[in-house]
Amino acid sequence: LGLLAAYLLVRQRFAGKDAFEFGTMLSFAIPGTVIGVSYVLAFNVPPLELTGTGAILVISFIFRNMPVGVRAGIASMSQLDQALDEASLTLGANSWTTVKRVILPLLRPAILAALVYSFVRAMTAISAVIFLVSAEYDMATAYILGRVENNDYGISIAYCSVLILVMFAAVMLFQLIIGERQIGRRTHGNAAPEPAPAIGG
Repeated sequence: LGLLAAYLLVRQRFAGKDAFEFGTMLSFAIPGTVIGVSYVLAFNVPPLELTGTGAILVISFIFRNMPVGVRAGIASMSQLDQALDEASLTLGANSWTTVKRVILPLLRPAILAALVYSFVRAMTAISAVIFLVSAEYDMATAYILGRVENNDYGISIAYCSVLILVMFAAVMLFQLIIGERQIGRRTHGNAAPEPAPAIGG
């Protein structure tokens, strides 16, 4: 969603563009506790009765971390010349193919950076989800906080250690993917380039 919003903000012109960009940043300005209470009030009655389900946690994380994808997408997409899009369209590709084969490969570092930040932030979030967790759908951070309040420090430390290891492994995996992705020309096969012809016989 963040990258889609960034594409609209950079590549498209429409009325209310500044207001739309400001709206995508609001979830960072609003405290997490306010967002959590707002979700409980908004999704506690039919037809969208999502309180106590896993869906409300996913929705909360998506919109809470969307500004990261928006800003990363805007920063990366602003460096891409719009002539790349025009060249792809001129060669017969439609808009979806242009986004898939031209824009997304160039935005891969920004996508992965946003994923790393969003993943770590979601794994350590407590202010927004403290009102959204339930007995069936609990978060590690909320569970750790409950154990600390009950003076179960041993279990809390064990869960914290596992949480740190999981985040470290995920960040290393993302970093490995970023490091192995390089931009360059595609080569067909592994044949060596033909030598240049000799000059003068």
